[in-house]
Amino acid sequence: MSETAVMTLRLPKAVKRDVERLAARTGHKPAQLGARLIEEGLRRRDFPQIELRETAAGRVAYLAGTRFTVCWIAGMVPGQLALEAFAQEYDLIPDRVRAALAYAQTFPDEMRSEREHAEGNWRWIDALNSAAHRPPAVDPGKRKGKRMLPA
Repeated sequence: MSETAVMTLRLPKAVKRDVERLAARTGHKPAQLGARLIEEGLRRRDFPQIELRETAAGRVAYLAGTRFTVCWIAGMVPGQLALEAFAQEYDLIPDRVRAALAYAQTFPDEMRSEREHAEGNWRWIDALNSAAHRPPAVDPGKRKGKRMLPA
């Protein structure tokens, strides 16, 4: 867990109510949610090309206006494609790709966690595919040449 510090903030009453309502709906404490919202606001300021979206895996960073996660882009560039080639292949401006890479470099633990989650999903999909292509177990009542009649 990261080191924390206490900070007292004065909020308009309507904002306080909204934070409390959202906290109750998501199962978080208002202080935790407030801290997360402030952190995300700072990230948006520092990385305007990146947006955080709520997914089944939690909050995930995406290149704004696309369906590309920052984690996926970071895995593709420069590992599999050069930045310019990647930008051209996916019709992106190279500076936007650089912004995604800068975000990934700034938050390596977040990228590692997203990569692990994605790899777990791929293992699960592979297991389902393997099970779907496995020959069915032989029912002892349906052996070749012998048909069992219902009782």
